Amino acid sequence: MKILLIIPPFLSEEKAFTHNPQVVPHLGIAYMTAFLRRERHEVHIIDAIAERLSKQALTKRIVETKPDVVGLTAPTQQIYDAAVIAGEVKHISSNIKTIIGGYHASALPEQTLREFSGFDYLVYGEGELTLPELLKAMSSNDHGAFESVKGIAYRDGSRIVVNPQRSYLDVNAAPMPDFDGFDLSLYKPFYTFPSHKLRELPIITSRGCPYDCVFCFRSNGKIVRYRNVQSVIDEIKRDIEVYHINHLLFVDETFTLNMKRAEALCDELIKTGISKAIKWGCETRADLVSEALLQKMKRAGCRFISYGGDSGDQGILDRAAKRLKVGDIRNAVQWTKQADIDVYMNFIIGLPYDTVDTINKTVDFAIALDPEGSVFTILTPFPGTEIVDMAKKGQGGLKVLSYDWRDYGKQLGRALELEKIGRKQLERLQRKAYLRFYTRPRKFVTIFKTVGVRAILSYFSHR
Repeated sequence: MKILLIIPPFLSEEKAFTHNPQVVPHLGIAYMTAFLRRERHEVHIIDAIAERLSKQALTKRIVETKPDVVGLTAPTQQIYDAAVIAGEVKHISSNIKTIIGGYHASALPEQTLREFSGFDYLVYGEGELTLPELLKAMSSNDHGAFESVKGIAYRDGSRIVVNPQRSYLDVNAAPMPDFDGFDLSLYKPFYTFPSHKLRELPIITSRGCPYDCVFCFRSNGKIVRYRNVQSVIDEIKRDIEVYHINHLLFVDETFTLNMKRAEALCDELIKTGISKAIKWGCETRADLVSEALLQKMKRAGCRFISYGGDSGDQGILDRAAKRLKVGDIRNAVQWTKQADIDVYMNFIIGLPYDTVDTINKTVDFAIALDPEGSVFTILTPFPGTEIVDMAKKGQGGLKVLSYDWRDYGKQLGRALELEKIGRKQLERLQRKAYLRFYTRPRKFVTIFKTVGVRAILSYFSHR
């Protein structure tokens, strides 16, 4: 079959301008491509965000490709965009089958198909094994063949059928992700000035997260599955030789979850000389680093680490089930700076039980830590998170304002407020946080590395 995999464009001008320009090729699409090509399917990729395609330009590309099947992926705030593109596909030809996947589809499989008639099928959870099986069932012309495919939802007349969940993937049995369909020149590495000539790819060394933070949806499950270190080294060597990269983004949910394994990987990066050929960044928890590990990460090529601080108030962290101490955050930032690794922080405004005082305390904490850059998002009740259930029960002062998925943005959005802090006040507090953090003399330039001029102008023009 000829399969066209699409990352849909932002159809809202507001989101298009505030979208972080620091994007990397979609790793999930790259893995899906590798599995599909292993089954001898013809695969084409269109990243409409990176290519900045309009709906009309994307539709023209779809017509030119003449696919048998179009697969779309979308987070919650883009599910409407994906549905619009699926509708365009159906206008082109009702014979082209459409499949939706991604975080939103995984969180709400039945509801997604019920809401959006343009999607014929849905893949939820890890889809690398599911999608080839679904394609096989589609080519069989036997409607009963869909019953045995785990991890899908489909239409049976007016009824939506959601099949049982598929077991999680054996990460050491997967082929390397295939980036051949991406134009790598279109992507801007994280936390880099445009003038810096870095060519970056994402890489993942583990899947799953054992933590229970109330604001997260664990699409890869709670059980952590680690790739063996040699397979990671082999993929990095491939990325250097084939794709000519000089920067990596480790996209593990917590890169140093197993600190000994992280150290072993760093040892191999140093031993093989890869540390001299590339630099890299990662995200991890502040309580899962040590001075010695950070020093070794620096020698292995680490350029930046992004930490989830979330709040500067211990009580708020505890109520968010973060299982993290404010003191651990202070220590991690200090040790990371001492290792000469750039620190970036992420904080959330409007967490359960937040008050104006605790939010201001968080901003004071961010300024005191003085990381290279900091992001302040407003809590969003994403499907599949405990936040949604808490808001329905009235816990933590949370109040959902909208179930229109287009409102579910972390920077510009209208999805949630607190009973004692209205939405407009949350936005004022967010704006004040950014101004306080980035208008300091040494930080003003950094915001252009962290976010970008277009996003800054759009953010403040829409307030």
